[in-house]
Amino acid sequence: MGIILLFIIILILGILIKKLLTPAINPYRFPKIHNWAKQGKYFNFNGYPIFYYDSNIRDTTANSKPTLLLLHGYPTSSIDWLYMRDELEKRFHCIAPDYIGYGLSAKPVSFSYTIFSQVDMIEELMNSLQIKQFHIMAHDVGTTITQEFLARQIDNRKYIIQSTVFLNGGLFPESYRPFLSMKLLKTPIIGVILQNILPRALFSSALNRIFGPSTKRTQQELDEMIDLLFFNAPYNLLQQLQCYINERSINRDRWVDAINKVQTFTKNPIPIRLINGPYDPISGKHIVDRYREIITNPDTCLLNADIGHYVNLEDPENTLKYFFNFHDTIST
Repeated sequence: MGIILLFIIILILGILIKKLLTPAINPYRFPKIHNWAKQGKYFNFNGYPIFYYDSNIRDTTANSKPTLLLLHGYPTSSIDWLYMRDELEKRFHCIAPDYIGYGLSAKPVSFSYTIFSQVDMIEELMNSLQIKQFHIMAHDVGTTITQEFLARQIDNRKYIIQSTVFLNGGLFPESYRPFLSMKLLKTPIIGVILQNILPRALFSSALNRIFGPSTKRTQQELDEMIDLLFFNAPYNLLQQLQCYINERSINRDRWVDAINKVQTFTKNPIPIRLINGPYDPISGKHIVDRYREIITNPDTCLLNADIGHYVNLEDPENTLKYFFNFHDTIST
């Protein structure tokens, strides 16, 4: 009883002190986010508003093009695809959701923030748009969401995933190297305390650690990311979102096996490529090495040695080059 009371006191004090010292969170104060939000849409998932970007808002020919589902990483949002958007939209109808708990989507205090729930949400979104076949490009936690998508292609193919491109992500829990801070944030009670007492500057600093040495984000860019993370966030959000780290271990065989199995389908096999920023300390070249060990006929591309985790932000030009090369190959 004493420990619980101490926890409550620390939590309350932390929240009060942080609120006094931290400016109000308003991501719309940034023009980039304000413009992105204006171009987005919302759909209802179990009573929660989910933000998503649909390229048909500015491309009248989008619905005549193949669909590309863009899945962002943790702890950021769909705006991560902004620097690749123009080139991608020349060839694809792009759909980019903010998962529940992320970005401009709802962040309920009591929700099962599992990978399975995120896939359920995206499946419902795609169904509402009457999209029955699509390609995927995924980053970070988005790669794990995609692995569950691929596993469901084995379970019951209600829709067709036509191809997949993985960017940096923890595809293999045995090779994934999360920071100590990430492990602490996913720990019950400890994660809640840390979210509510640590200054935002520490979250910004931790996020910048996974970028390459010459591609660090500016302070404004970090502020944009952190504002979107904590916008309308409940006190326990980060601890709940980080459950995906444990899920990767629990569902390791299902999700890793799916990468091999879907590429061997007799009808409509799913080609897969991995594009990786090798400098990434949590899911860099060591993930590529493991991929080449256990994935049959691995198709992998390494970016320059100084590119880190956020390849879609750090090196969009070469990421697009390898992405389009892949699609040129599979379309011939």
